[in-house]
Amino acid sequence: MQKKITALILIAGLGLFGLYTSLQSDDIADVEKSDVPDFAAISDVNAKKTAFFDYLQPAFDVVTAEVLAERALLTTWQTKAELTIDEQTHLQAMADMYNVTADTDQQVITTLLVQVDVIPEELVFSQSANETGWGTSRFAKEGHNFFGQWCFSKGCGIVPNQRDQGAVHEVASFDSITASVRSYFRNINRNQSYLPLRDIRSELRMNDESINACALAAGLINYSERKEAYIDEIRAMIRHNRQFWRHNTTTNYALCAAPEPVITEIVDEDAIELPEVITLTGDAVVEVNEPILVEVKNTTLVETKKSGSTKVEPSNIISNIEDDAVTPEKPVKMAIAE
Repeated sequence: MQKKITALILIAGLGLFGLYTSLQSDDIADVEKSDVPDFAAISDVNAKKTAFFDYLQPAFDVVTAEVLAERALLTTWQTKAELTIDEQTHLQAMADMYNVTADTDQQVITTLLVQVDVIPEELVFSQSANETGWGTSRFAKEGHNFFGQWCFSKGCGIVPNQRDQGAVHEVASFDSITASVRSYFRNINRNQSYLPLRDIRSELRMNDESINACALAAGLINYSERKEAYIDEIRAMIRHNRQFWRHNTTTNYALCAAPEPVITEIVDEDAIELPEVITLTGDAVVEVNEPILVEVKNTTLVETKKSGSTKVEPSNIISNIEDDAVTPEKPVKMAIAE
């Protein structure tokens, strides 16, 4: 009998130990996920922005180095008359990654050089801040999703609370901020929706010009349903946060300049000009000196723009930029890199 009691105590003890271990493991998992700072708790605007950019910077640098290493290989292979077996295998793997097909190795290399290229930190960080509300969105905190990317396999991410009935997408979840940044780079560099951005970047390369974030922003026309308004907002964020960029003294931000204001002119359709002095002669000749304007209430407002000015779209740029009250953008309908 005593042996049975001892055995039961031992089994119960093991069960409690297992439960404790399980709970401890859950705590560890939570700790591992909690590496995203609590940006919402930072009240000072500049301090919050500094913390946000500092959090993204290491991951951005790692992924940029990876892209530059791939690009260096492609540049080296481009000068060779024939690739080795190992080089061809590596090239094919890279072509598969970027969905590139061509008849010859050199054609593959030429195509890849348009896709395998850097994205300026100003553009990456501004988009991330816009998409996540400066890192405060649920998807950023729970899934390291800092760019609003979607996935379409069940269990691949976080189900949005307001997902439309019948929709199957989830907001992609990543193990780390580096994985999130890497997926963003791959989507920009290989998704057909961002071909305009890659064409702009390629043209800058051909003209031996620096890769300019303000110029590349025009290629994000398909990143948001807001189209031009989204581009305007990203450019405004780049311009407004210029003090935080590492290369701000050598970068041209002219393309991020605020659009020229819309000018409103008042046209008095029924205004009647009368002479200031009327002198009647025998022949009823009217002598006109300085004209005066008779004010008439019936007026029409006509909006005109300076030549070359940009239409100002209604947006929440002021709240996003000046007051730092950014709300997360609706997740972009963009499949992540598998």
